Amino acid sequence: VGLLVISEAIFIPAAWGRLNTIHKFMVPVVVVLPYAFLYLSVNSKSAITPENHLKYLREYPYDNMIFHPNMTCRTCHHLKPARSKHCSLCKSCVARHDHHCVWLRTCVGRNNYHYFLGLLLFTSVLLFYGSFLGYSLMDGALQQAVSPATTRHWSADMPMMVFLDLWLLALTDDLRIGAITLLSLLCAPLSSAMFFYHIYLIWSGMTTNESSKWGEWRDDISDGFAYIAKAKEVRPQHDIHPRDEDIIWPKRSDQTLIYTNGQPPRVGYTFTDERNSIKQPSRYDAPIDTRWTQVQSLKEIVNIYDLGFLGNLWDSILKR
Repeated sequence: VGLLVISEAIFIPAAWGRLNTIHKFMVPVVVVLPYAFLYLSVNSKSAITPENHLKYLREYPYDNMIFHPNMTCRTCHHLKPARSKHCSLCKSCVARHDHHCVWLRTCVGRNNYHYFLGLLLFTSVLLFYGSFLGYSLMDGALQQAVSPATTRHWSADMPMMVFLDLWLLALTDDLRIGAITLLSLLCAPLSSAMFFYHIYLIWSGMTTNESSKWGEWRDDISDGFAYIAKAKEVRPQHDIHPRDEDIIWPKRSDQTLIYTNGQPPRVGYTFTDERNSIKQPSRYDAPIDTRWTQVQSLKEIVNIYDLGFLGNLWDSILKR
């Protein structure tokens, strides 16, 4: 906020008198939007409370891959809804947890993810627009200084070294506009890259948290430590909460993954507390459990939270 406020306080007064009517209308709009979405992002919480716990339990089914039923948060002591995560900084479980944002000092989750995307988008628009305005003003000043009496662009047929020297002169001649233009130009790729990364996550049907978890499974698969089976064959189904019929979601998972030491599961294994790893039986001669097969590629696994780009976009941004 400080960087934006100081930069705008330097740039806008220096440029205002040289802007045309359209830009004088556009500048206040482009400047205000990032602050509005910043406020909404910070003040819209996604914490799971006793009042909304049942709602979030019924929002997504468990995929039995990275989110397992009947798991209790060790801190909050309630069943963990699918796609949620406990944040030690926010001191609560967060619905559809994406990540804890150090800039917002809060978690990005179900209720503020769309505002966070808006913040990234309009910050990128502000930075690129500021770069464009600064370039236009300095380019106009060079046109008046070098070729005021012609319609030809001042840099036409100009040697490169002379071109660079004149731009350096323009930057230093009006340092307020030149410095903020350079700062905007340098920062714009950072915010836009973050925005497009989240567009990629929406396209993939993942959150940042889930992308990290799938990355861990990708490593386990390449190391030969991951095994897959039909969920109904290897996990008890009668005590799962919430029930599938209580969840309005078009996809269900019939697969489940486990992590082993590289050896196939043997009859008599037991699940650990995390439910994605097992403890082999004490008998070394126990037969191999043929219900499990080793995973060769992440492509064998179905992400039930991926409904296609438009479906993911609706779920991430529009569905409340």
